[in-house]
Amino acid sequence: MNKLYRSDTDKIIGGVCGGLGEYLHIDPLILRILFVLLAMVNGLGLLGYLLLWILVPAGQTAYASQEELMRHNVEEIGQRARELSQEARRALDGRWGETQMPSNRMLIIGASLVGIGLLILLSNLGLLWWFDFGRLWPLILIAIGGVILLNNLKGAR
Repeated sequence: MNKLYRSDTDKIIGGVCGGLGEYLHIDPLILRILFVLLAMVNGLGLLGYLLLWILVPAGQTAYASQEELMRHNVEEIGQRARELSQEARRALDGRWGETQMPSNRMLIIGASLVGIGLLILLSNLGLLWWFDFGRLWPLILIAIGGVILLNNLKGAR
């Protein structure tokens, strides 16, 4: 039987979903979506991902003890968090990679975040008693997926 390892090749953040997908013989994208949905619903997706990142070894590496494995994985999480924060800073400054991110894209992202935050605030204050925010999440996911698909279709031509 296979051993569970975090993937070194199919990795977006920590390789947890890539390794789980290989271990369970399912598409890692399905696992990524499940982790994101669980994170949005009750936060367990984020907690589960972090626990797996800490407890599951990377690649086919061997460690002398579980303590050494956990120490290495926590250091890796810290390093990856620093890398992601630098990428976020560059994105917010309008510098994504070597090219300049279009200002209207940043305007759309900022307006979307403000709009979602405003909806959540009004809902928490009870001012949107007639509006069920839980029913909006599927529409948001469909819209994001549609935009990604359309952008990929335009790029493929």
